[in-house]
Amino acid sequence: MLVTQEFTVNVDNKTILDNVNIEFGPGIHVLMGPNGVGKSSFANALMGHFNYETTGAVEFYGKDLLALETFERARAGLFVGFQSPSPVPGLSNFQFIKQAKQSNGVAPNIRDDLFEFRALTNRFGLGTEWDKRQVNVDSSGGEKKKNELIQMLMLNPKCAILDEPDSGLDVDGIKLLTEKLNEYIESDPTKVLIIITHYEKLIEDLNVSSVSIMKDANIKQHEGKDIAYQIFKEGFANV
Repeated sequence: MLVTQEFTVNVDNKTILDNVNIEFGPGIHVLMGPNGVGKSSFANALMGHFNYETTGAVEFYGKDLLALETFERARAGLFVGFQSPSPVPGLSNFQFIKQAKQSNGVAPNIRDDLFEFRALTNRFGLGTEWDKRQVNVDSSGGEKKKNELIQMLMLNPKCAILDEPDSGLDVDGIKLLTEKLNEYIESDPTKVLIIITHYEKLIEDLNVSSVSIMKDANIKQHEGKDIAYQIFKEGFANV
């Protein structure tokens, strides 16, 4: 569970969020909003981006999230998938998984983890040699998004925030993404998944608990998907 209380985020002297009070309980939650409103900044602030000034409180499964360093937030079970994943030259995809698990305090089982990793990369059409590829180096946008989802599935966080996970994926990729996200949330009734997206088909096929609208430095939460369908028809002006 992730709960904010009077959560304020400032970036470069600009207020992105102003005294936001919102609760993301177990389940899948969609975050929408006009371009440039700060949806990605919201995710970055929760992960502890060094350039973001935050005040207020964020409770994360009973812990004070804002009191934790970035690596401690990951260790506590928070995963953030970025809008444009950066390349990491010199580090292979499987080494990334191994090091991330170790950093999170989980002893990796090399044999089992590699078997699971290769099964996932094969399922996503990335091939059995993907474990040796450098992270996001010479990768297409769709490959980066698939790789990010595989990272999330391998690390199995309590809460994941995914920024436009559908970007760069074809029809089959979207179908598999939806399947894996629903499976992820169904595997543990305490997990939280927050997805930043405006893609109607993805929202339609996911088991969404709520849709939140970020606008005018605030976030307003709505149960179910009806508000999303209203936005698809009318835009953000009337919400």
